[in-house]
Amino acid sequence: MPGPVPVAGALAPVPPAPAPPPELRYSGLAVGSLIAAVVFFPAGLVLGILALAGLDRRAERGKGLAVAAVAIASTAILTLAVVIPAVVTSEDHDAGRGGDASAHAQPGDVRAPGGEQEDGQGREGTDLSVFDIAVGDCFDSGAGLGTFDEGAEELTVTRLPCEGPHEAEAFAAVQVEGHGAFPGDDELFAVANRECGAHVQGYVLDSWALPLDVQLYYYYPGAATWQLGDREIVCFFGQSGGGALTGTLRGDAAAMDADQLRYLEVTTPLEVAIWGEPLPEEGLDARREWAGRMADSVGQEAGTLTAESWPREIEPLVAELAEARLTSLAHWNDAAGAGDESAFARHVEAGYDAMGIDSEIEIRGILGLPVGG
Repeated sequence: MPGPVPVAGALAPVPPAPAPPPELRYSGLAVGSLIAAVVFFPAGLVLGILALAGLDRRAERGKGLAVAAVAIASTAILTLAVVIPAVVTSEDHDAGRGGDASAHAQPGDVRAPGGEQEDGQGREGTDLSVFDIAVGDCFDSGAGLGTFDEGAEELTVTRLPCEGPHEAEAFAAVQVEGHGAFPGDDELFAVANRECGAHVQGYVLDSWALPLDVQLYYYYPGAATWQLGDREIVCFFGQSGGGALTGTLRGDAAAMDADQLRYLEVTTPLEVAIWGEPLPEEGLDARREWAGRMADSVGQEAGTLTAESWPREIEPLVAELAEARLTSLAHWNDAAGAGDESAFARHVEAGYDAMGIDSEIEIRGILGLPVGG
């Protein structure tokens, strides 16, 4: 680019350029509001509003940050984590472990985190965001599991010592994978039902030890929190009707002997498959696929039961159980190939009926394992 062209004539003094205005500093409150909106959005909302009010009175930058904080926090509060109760539908599985159960959810009260709170029954605990629930945490929901309506939104829970009364105990946290856009409540519910069921046995070690009125619940992402990167499903146990649990449901391998642990190791894959039974609304294809997994697990367990050596007092019962499992295998294969819902339900019922639950109960009783009921 050519340089400046000189012009002939008298030189005149050039007035000095005006000094640039001093650069305004960012409002600390505005910056803090944006950070808080991501970490804990109720605080971000409050700080964002205060920052906007202060910027009108002070010469500071940060209006865009404060506006963003208010927008993020408002959106997140409107759509939070969703809690849905699982319904355990397998009749014979429930016969030894507690029966078909369902519950509902409604929005809980919103409280600031971090402080010591009483849960309404005189029990002190720490308020906790649903996004910060860890595996093994025991807690009370905001409004109470007994009053939940399906699909309700909840922001905070009250973490309590597991040794005392509490409504819920978190046993797994899983990440939703394979979806870019928000997949919808129905899909997330199906994922939660499948993935949480698969983690039950690993936490409790023996699902037969669960109290009869305990069922599964899930927190899963809402549409707005999904946009903020939330992909976590929190799986937790709760009592049907919202009653109190006392003590942890986590299994303790150190409290079991070698025969108990070996029996659980052999039977766990089938227990996991049973807990993964899809709900009817997931469709016949998903249920047939599950029946195929059941067939695989039943066949594998029968073979392992026969191949292992067992204490003399349970050897005949183990042989009976293995034979019953093989009898049920044909029904599970038929269910996997069923042409309609009616045929599927008929084969599944026959499969459960033939699995030898009576022999299983006897074996467990001799080994000193829980037998339900």
